[in-house]
Amino acid sequence: MAEKIDTRAEHVTARQEKAIAALINETSVAAACRASGIGQRTMHRWMTEPAFLARYRKMRREAFGQAIALTQRYAPLAVNTLAKVMADGAATHASKVSAASALLKFGREGIELDDIAARVETLEGIE
Repeated sequence: MAEKIDTRAEHVTARQEKAIAALINETSVAAACRASGIGQRTMHRWMTEPAFLARYRKMRREAFGQAIALTQRYAPLAVNTLAKVMADGAATHASKVSAASALLKFGREGIELDDIAARVETLEGIE
């Protein structure tokens, strides 16, 4: 089931913005608290507030979107590398199988994503 998106305004304080940035950049809530100078109790309380959560989720999506864009930029190089390993006569059988499996997996996932996108477009057209 799709996550219900909170459409309320994302009004957060400057301190909360700093905490959100730390949550995105640090490896744990405790590290984010240290980096932002926010107490753990305060951070955990904020993480239950709808406006804070909405802003945090939005910022996480944006950060992840940037990471996806970077991976897409390097995708052709990655595919070429896998194809070279797969075709390399000196490569081990395990390396060739691993490269071939990765290429097939990515190809299948691409088709599945296209199918899902087509289904979503169809559903959106119905509503």
